[in-house]
Formats: sequence, C-alpha cells, structure tokens
Amino acid sequence: MFSAVHSDRSGRLVVAADYAAAASDGSQVGPLLKAVPLPPGTEVVHLPGRIGLGLDRTGRPRELGQGRFGVAAILPVGYLRMSLPAYIDDLGTPPLRPRAYAAVAADANGQLVVSAVALDADAGSVDGRSAPDLAARITATQRAHPSSRVLRQLARCAKEYRCRAAANAFIGRHDCALPIAAPRNERPLEVLVLHDDADASPSEPAAFRPSPEELADLASRHLEGGGTLVAFGRACEGEPLLAVRVVEQAIVAIRERTGVGTIHLETNGSAPVALRRLCDAGLDSVAIRIASAAAETYEAIHRPDGFRFADVRASLAHAIAGRVSVALRVLVLPGLTDRERELDALVGLAGDLPAGGSIVLSDLSSDPQRALRITPSAEAPIGMDRLLDRLRTDAAHLRIVALPRPLVRL
Repeated sequence: MFSAVHSDRSGRLVVAADYAAAASDGSQVGPLLKAVPLPPGTEVVHLPGRIGLGLDRTGRPRELGQGRFGVAAILPVGYLRMSLPAYIDDLGTPPLRPRAYAAVAADANGQLVVSAVALDADAGSVDGRSAPDLAARITATQRAHPSSRVLRQLARCAKEYRCRAAANAFIGRHDCALPIAAPRNERPLEVLVLHDDADASPSEPAAFRPSPEELADLASRHLEGGGTLVAFGRACEGEPLLAVRVVEQAIVAIRERTGVGTIHLETNGSAPVALRRLCDAGLDSVAIRIASAAAETYEAIHRPDGFRFADVRASLAHAIAGRVSVALRVLVLPGLTDRERELDALVGLAGDLPAGGSIVLSDLSSDPQRALRITPSAEAPIGMDRLLDRLRTDAAHLRIVALPRPLVRL
C-alpha cells in the first residue's frame, strides 16, 4: 500500500504515513493501487491552495489538513499518466497552470512513485535538454551562423523555455522544431493548452516570420548533420496550415538541398486543401492532434475558429490518400478520454488509418478538475488500463505509443 504525500506552505514534501494514497479517475477519488518509481526527468510540483486528500483506515477520502497541499508529477516524454492527483478544488482561487498533472504517492521506503505507464522502451531518453554542453553548443553554432534568425529564436526557446525540440537544433540529433510564427485558430479556455507539456514550458510564438530559404538552411544542416527529422508545428507554434505557402516552399527547398531525413508536420488538421498541398510538395509524415474524436466534445475543448471537426476528418483522409506516414496525436485526460462514448469515437476514427500508422498518446496539459467541467457527463470513466486494452485490441493495426515515431526517410 502506498502512503499519501503532500506539501506544506513552504513547498516541502511530506509523507503522510497515517493516510493511504488517493488518486482521482476524473470522476471520483479512490486508492492509488498501481504506480512506478519516479522516472528520471520527472518534475514534482505542489498544487497551491488545493488541500490534498488521502484515505483513512476505513478507505474513505479525507482532507489531509489545512496547509497540506496536493502534490503532482509532470512526466518525461514517453510516459502516460494513469490517474490524476486527489485534492479539494477551491473555485475561489485562480486555476492551476495548465500542465499534465499525475498522481504521486510514497512507497514503503518513503520513495516517491507516480501513477503512470511507459508506452515506449526508451521512454524519457529522448531529451535534448540533458546534454551537458548544450550552452556551449548553442554559442558555437550561433558563432558559425551569426545571421541566422531561426537559430536565434531556437536558442532562446532552448535556454529560456527548455524546449527539447529547439535544443536538438544545436545538438544535431533526433527531431528539430522549425518555427514559422503561424497564427492560431483554436481558442481553448485558459484551464487547458493544446500542446505537449514535455516540449516547451512556458510557450510563446516566434517573434519573426522566417523565409522558406532560412528554414531550408537550418533543416538541411540538421538532417545532414545527424538529425533524423525536422518538424513544423511543434510546441508553442500556432497552426502551420495557416502559413501553407511558407511551409510548402520550405519543403521544396529542403528537398532541393537534401534527400535524407523526415519532414514532419504537427497540425490540428483545420485546412484540408492546405494539407493536400503540403503532401504534394514532399511532406513525409503528419500527426493530426485531437483532444477528442467526438465532434461535440472536440469543439467544446478546441473551440475552433473558422473550421469544424468535419474539416479535421477531411484532412486525415487527404493525408492517407497522399501516402504519407499518418498518426493521430491524442491529448489524453483521465476522466474524459476513457469515457465509453469518447473511446468509441476514437476507435472509429482510428479505423480510418492504414496499417502501420500510429496513435500517439500525450497527456493533455490542464487544470484537470476545471477542464473536466467543460464537458460534464453522467457517464463514469472506464479507467486508463481498460482504455489501453481497448485500443490495443480494436486498433491492433496501429502502433500505440507515447513518442512520435513518423516513418524516417533514409
């Protein structure tokens, strides 16, 4: 049995050995029964103003006491949370900063554990920020290319915002973000954000609009220098399909310089015709990001501006017809994604993907309790374990992963 953990007013972590650990499934509070040791790179945070909950000797949820605040974990890339932290939400306080909060407890030795599962064998290992010489590499790369505005932007993203995909531009490995300062066409409520918390925190759009040639210079150097992928639409960017001309010309220019590596697009799929143009230009892979495959829920969470969920489905069809590697990037929130109706819709949408495609599961960054109030339901969630079992059974033709793995062009 795991013990409850809370933080005091100073932010110090305390194990409440007289209370069993509690967790929320998004609908109700119960015991935290399964957990893993904190993976390397996990960030443990306290939840200010939220009184933590534990289970007493009868198994009932109890407040841990005034000044004893909830604690949560932010997992590294490759892990998926299985339950939410249990706490009392005070609606008179500002919302929590939108992050992917997971339930935390302590084992019999007092070591912290987290309610999570690793979906990838190398979960947590793909992290450009771990390079000990990152600062030196940034300096050296900028000296070698002093006129590159793209590198200046990525240097700021890597140093100030700890963006993994920006840091990779200087390390010369894995995926590299290509900032294009695209506008946004989604207006979610302040209690959630529609990007992957592991990629950048906090986030802001690029401060300039690069030319296709500037993007192609950086992309070709990255791919020829050991990187495997360059990506439009990562992390803090807006919607790249709204800057289709720049992206289209950049793709053509990249392929004029190099034939190696993968050109990837992260998109909400809001402009089907624009996506078809990019496929025709030479795009290798695309991930279409959704927080729900049910139209009503999708529009309540994404709050799309100028498009509807039908456009997303049309974009998915264009990507499949364009014979690029296709993934559904699903932003997961326990208590929402694992509702039976939501899961039915997701399985139905996944059925449109060809064999070899992927469902990439990423935690939705949010104030979880307040985000769940956006789409209230009397339907109880079935649980994250059953969600994974269902996907592995009913979408067996796809890879179920937490790390984006588009087809790599050699």
